Amino acid sequence: MLECDLKKFKCPQQFVQFKLALRNAQASNQAITFSINNNESADDITRFLSKNAYTYKFDQHLGLLRVEPLHV
Repeated sequence: MLECDLKKFKCPQQFVQFKLALRNAQASNQAITFSINNNESADDITRFLSKNAYTYKFDQHLGLLRVEPLHV
């Protein structure tokens, strides 16, 4: 499983880094856990994941978002 800390980035860079890391995780067919500190970015990210049919779990209290690999 991969991990990516997005806390050091501000929006919109946080979303850009999220998409890059997600693409790398999906290419290697691995789950990835993101650390997120901005609720506005979390809303954008979870909306993107839902729209694109990703399976994910978000712990808002801890700011952790785990995304499972897509099975096509």
